Amino acid sequence: MAKKIRREIHHTKWIGAILVGILIVVLIVTFTSKKANKKNNKQMIVGMTQEPNTLDPLFMEMAATYEMYWLMYEDMVEQDENWNYFPRIVTEIPTFENKGVKRLPGNKVQVTWYLKEGLKWADGAPLTAEDFIFTHQMIMDERLPVITRDADRRIEKMEAPDDRTLVVTWKEPYARYFLGHMVVPKHIVEEEYKKNPEKYHESFFNRKPIGIGAFQMTEWAPGSHMIFERNPHWAGTPPILEKIIYKFITATNALESNLLSGTIDAISPLGLSLDQALDFERRHGDKFTFHYKPALTWEHIDCNLESPILKDKRVRQALMYGANRQMISDVLFQGKQQVADSWLPPKHYGYNPKIKHYAYDPDKAKKLLEEAGWVESTDGIRVNNRGEKLRLTIMATAGNKTREQTEQILQSDWKKIGIDLEIMNQPGQVFFGETVKKRKFKHLALYAWGMDPMSDGESLWTKENIPSEKNNWQGQNNPGWIHEESDKLNHLVPVTLEEAKRKELLEQQQVIWAEEIPALPLFFRSDISVTPKNLKNWKMTGTLTPVTWNAEIWELAN
Repeated sequence: MAKKIRREIHHTKWIGAILVGILIVVLIVTFTSKKANKKNNKQMIVGMTQEPNTLDPLFMEMAATYEMYWLMYEDMVEQDENWNYFPRIVTEIPTFENKGVKRLPGNKVQVTWYLKEGLKWADGAPLTAEDFIFTHQMIMDERLPVITRDADRRIEKMEAPDDRTLVVTWKEPYARYFLGHMVVPKHIVEEEYKKNPEKYHESFFNRKPIGIGAFQMTEWAPGSHMIFERNPHWAGTPPILEKIIYKFITATNALESNLLSGTIDAISPLGLSLDQALDFERRHGDKFTFHYKPALTWEHIDCNLESPILKDKRVRQALMYGANRQMISDVLFQGKQQVADSWLPPKHYGYNPKIKHYAYDPDKAKKLLEEAGWVESTDGIRVNNRGEKLRLTIMATAGNKTREQTEQILQSDWKKIGIDLEIMNQPGQVFFGETVKKRKFKHLALYAWGMDPMSDGESLWTKENIPSEKNNWQGQNNPGWIHEESDKLNHLVPVTLEEAKRKELLEQQQVIWAEEIPALPLFFRSDISVTPKNLKNWKMTGTLTPVTWNAEIWELAN
């Protein structure tokens, strides 16, 4: 009996020891977890499908660059999630009413800006009005391949009566004057710029910029990630987060797995397509917050009008009638992406709902191709009178599931009308940095334009804005469309101050555009992102202003 009792006591001691051990492990894990969570609440990792090709504001064009830009920079005037403009680094937005704007003889206009006190670059040097004047001079230097000079070429002069005052004299009225001016640090880039202006766009500032925003970039590992940390010289209240990391995950499918595994905390608006987001929300809606914002984003296909095939508008019209765009929306987006007829979105004040509509009509497409000299052949691919096959190449960003599916549907649709479509996609940096920017796509380029509520067509559709080696790839008229009446209307819009008159001009231009169809409109997108449920103040705008516009108040709550 004594032996049995001792064995039971011995057994009880072992159980007790095990329980104590388990309790210690649980306490350690809990403490470690809480400590880790506390640490992670000051850091956020965002996944996105694109990697910027530059961070120099003078050359930014990719949406990915814009998202990074707003972490490091601040504009004179910015826009919130409700599209309200507000002064960011200036004391107020100049108007005729507050005497900040006045008319001068000769139809000129003078605008006076006052910078807020205490503004500094990330290296501690003060931001002054001279920085804006220097940046304007750089933009007007034709040796620099800036994206557009449409605003700056209208400026007669800039003056700085003192460090915080910038006086801008416009040669003529300009509707977008109140949006302010771009700025780079003169004390950082002047020497590099003057040393070799032709090569400045390849300078260190592309990869190691200095801004005035809430964060500064501390690391860029190409193909992997970027790290942004608090800017100690930022004039505002210190950001809530200490660090924001962007990870580049080019395959949209991989974004989901990285989010589920905890490798990333959120998915940027440059991530999932609508169909992927809806499916992901159906499966994991209890774990994350899903954000949907109707956007001024136009998904389309640029036509290279230097191509002998695509010069004929009957071929372009046939491509439109031969593409079942509504089916693309139904299959890929559950019918929730509106099919586009124009380059302007319905939410834009200048949108014209009465322009030509291209409903799916394969018979009409075939008739147009016949009229253009492309006849049927025995193998189903049309030929011209020289025996050349009707073959086109389409290009887009590799790894974007939705665009790849869109290409496949178009490939099938257009084969039915006698067109052979080859798909040739590229990484985003190459596609946007070289192929689109320098018009290297042979026939068709599939991508999206983001706009703001004041966008007009001058940079997109005028002859002067066709990128070429001669103009150092300046402008965004990538199709190379030339139309005299459209050019006239597009040039009038920016110099017309009354919105109602600008609307009339834009409506007239869209009638011409829809008939000529230099690009093939597909649909207007929604901005979509996924975040942890404890993230506060993540507010998408649906415009060119990216979600990072207010990153200083992003907060991962406990």
